Amino acid sequence: MSASNRRYVSSKLQKTRALLGNKRIKPHIPETRHFSKNTLSTMLDRYIMVYLKPVNGLKGIGIMRAEKKGTGYELRQGTSTVIFKSVHSLYQSVVRKIRRKPYLVQRGIRTLLYQGRSFDFRIMVQKNEKRAWEVSGIVGRVAPPKKIVTNRSQGGKCLPAERLLQSNMNKSEVKPYLNSLFRLSRSIGRQFQSVYPKVRKLGVDIAVSGNRKPWVLEINTNPAITPFINLGNKRMLTRIRQLMRLKK
Repeated sequence: MSASNRRYVSSKLQKTRALLGNKRIKPHIPETRHFSKNTLSTMLDRYIMVYLKPVNGLKGIGIMRAEKKGTGYELRQGTSTVIFKSVHSLYQSVVRKIRRKPYLVQRGIRTLLYQGRSFDFRIMVQKNEKRAWEVSGIVGRVAPPKKIVTNRSQGGKCLPAERLLQSNMNKSEVKPYLNSLFRLSRSIGRQFQSVYPKVRKLGVDIAVSGNRKPWVLEINTNPAITPFINLGNKRMLTRIRQLMRLKK
């Protein structure tokens, strides 16, 4: 199926490429490459920490984190941690885990923390009645203890975005900061639609680094509303459902 007729895109690499054509969005995209021994070694040298993700993965399944630790390397998946003496032995271990499944390497972001745990945001953007991209919801997702992913299916917890930000900045700064995330998310909607015109809704996953820079970790073209149900914000959930019912 040609890009112009696709409403759902599964490949994380294709979705990343769709965003890189926009000069405003590009600085917020962590470097993302096909997994190989050379890519793993180069990106660990460059960023110290990287994430390894299935190209077509869902719900945080199969995600690993590799990190330089002194003269060795640490690999984390789920709640397990293994130390390796060389990139070669690290690479071999990853290959055994993923078998022949296509994987990518993504720059690791050291995010803001909430009660010592990393978190990110799922922002829902949808085409509205005026055919404009609208932010219809935002939910914070907090990683469970000793885990590297925030997905609820992996034990993550859904909390209001305002609460997570207020633990890291002054209350007066929260609303302007959220508005900046919303502007970025609407830009992502417009850019993505320029490549995939049939797309009408996106789940934009954004993490915030220690210097408050937003990083777009992933785009979901068929985002579930479950996180918003769990959040319990009825106004937000009602608007999401309203826009989902619009005629295509």
